[in-house]
Amino acid sequence: MTGLHLHVNEIPSPLSILLFGLQQMMICLSALLVVPYIVSDMLCAGEKALEIRVQLISATFVTSGIATILQTTFGMRLSILHGPSFAFIPALHTFQAEFPCNSDTSTNNWEEKMQMISGSCLIAVLIMPILGFTGLIGKISRYIGPVTIVPIMSLLTIGTVPDIEEKMGLHWISIVEFLILIGFIVFLGQTEVPIPVFSFKEKKIQFTWQKVFSQFPRFQYLLGIIIAWIICLILTVTNWEPPGGEARTDKNVSLAVFEETPWIQIPKPLFFGAPKFNAALICGFMASCFAAMIESIGDYNLCAKISKQTRPPPSNTNRAFVVEGVGCILAALWGVGTGITCYAENIAIMSVTKVGQRGKVIVGLRELYAMITKHVTSRITMQMAGLLLIFAGIISKFAAFLSMIPEPIIGGLLAMGVCLINGVSLSNLQTVDMKISRNLTIIGIAIIMSITTASHFEKTPLNTGNKTVDDVFGTLLTIRMLIGGLIAFTLDNIASGATRKQREFVDDDDYDDDDEKDVLTSVKHNGYALPSSVNQLLLRYPWLTYVPVIPSKREIEDIEDERLGDIGKHKVEM
Repeated sequence: MTGLHLHVNEIPSPLSILLFGLQQMMICLSALLVVPYIVSDMLCAGEKALEIRVQLISATFVTSGIATILQTTFGMRLSILHGPSFAFIPALHTFQAEFPCNSDTSTNNWEEKMQMISGSCLIAVLIMPILGFTGLIGKISRYIGPVTIVPIMSLLTIGTVPDIEEKMGLHWISIVEFLILIGFIVFLGQTEVPIPVFSFKEKKIQFTWQKVFSQFPRFQYLLGIIIAWIICLILTVTNWEPPGGEARTDKNVSLAVFEETPWIQIPKPLFFGAPKFNAALICGFMASCFAAMIESIGDYNLCAKISKQTRPPPSNTNRAFVVEGVGCILAALWGVGTGITCYAENIAIMSVTKVGQRGKVIVGLRELYAMITKHVTSRITMQMAGLLLIFAGIISKFAAFLSMIPEPIIGGLLAMGVCLINGVSLSNLQTVDMKISRNLTIIGIAIIMSITTASHFEKTPLNTGNKTVDDVFGTLLTIRMLIGGLIAFTLDNIASGATRKQREFVDDDDYDDDDEKDVLTSVKHNGYALPSSVNQLLLRYPWLTYVPVIPSKREIEDIEDERLGDIGKHKVEM
């Protein structure tokens, strides 16, 4: 398949599966740490915060791994990785405003807060599987385009600004971390770096030159963490950082938690106790769910495009959100603090531009070379990443080690991550016709008026005389993503003046090359198709094909007929 080293259904060698899976895991590792740090700080748990953080990191890894395997196997069936969603953070901020951390806050109430967060999240995320199983999300997704997605994603990043300010305000090392990442991403992106490899054939070390910093986006983050952490270690050893300082690496609490944490511990559901519920937080999380679903719709379409697939069929979209909802339910039960969503960074790594190489490929290192230079969309490599995440979550000593990263470093990491998300969201507009004032105006109205509305109700709380109504609607009216998303979605679908193509809606017949369309939809490369054994079962009970998450009987028959044709053709050639 043109442009792909491994297509969705292709199974490479065991070594390649392991290498590509490890690559995908490393790409998302830094992003997986942000939510556990934010949630553990919101609980006002005092010295217990670090123990809670270890548990949250382990739970995050395990639930992300399970959700990834479920999505790639039963859901969309493309190479997609799941992780905690930033879309839930604005709702958590509203909840934190009701239970702020100050000198009068008791550090013994953190369990109740965690139970309320988990319970409210558990109820709210049920909307995902319901919309998926009923087929509503598959129908709605055809009306959600970049004009709706961009304001929501931009407002999501704006909503995380308080967290960025809080974390970066702890210590100047966060600014150093941020500048290191700017250097790697902005200035060294096109710099070729010599990579030493040993040639068993010629029995000597040779070098291959690659643009490592641009080809491994998240490795830049990991390298930035390591460098900043080493600086913190130097500050600690030399005592340039005073005792108790935020940048010190020898805090007694951190070392004690690391020593007391067992090597292996399987995260358990309801670890923090039986769930409790908060009406305002439930509504806030529901709004976050809609934002996360819209974000995922954009990610699914992007992944399909990179994987050389057609637009996701409604049955796959419906099934994807059922599975994503199941992942969110698992995250709520395990106490992650947020739901889960697709990670666009892992989708982006599949589309890394291939570059030339100085010199030759070393025999025996083809897998490493392919990992650096080729497009890989194989489903099984992402399933391996899911298994590795589960394994990492079970080794709780690893989570304890990661929890020792100084918080200011996480602040610099969060700042750059949010900047990248905002940039990626704006890139959705590159195929939208921005010469039309209608598109420009809708995006502008959605962003500015949502910020204005939320700011007003933050300064002037709703006062109807009913506390429940005030809490619920007061929360919803301060969530910028919800307001901006509703404005953009409504105006984009009722206002005339632009065709679907000018609004960047790609339909199945929007292909310039008929031959390319044939390649994309051939059963051999069809990533959406269910296994033959499952299709045979569905054909045995045809009433199941009327369920929105199942392909129609005709679609299944066409796929199986094509498979039989390919088998017959293969036998004739033999």
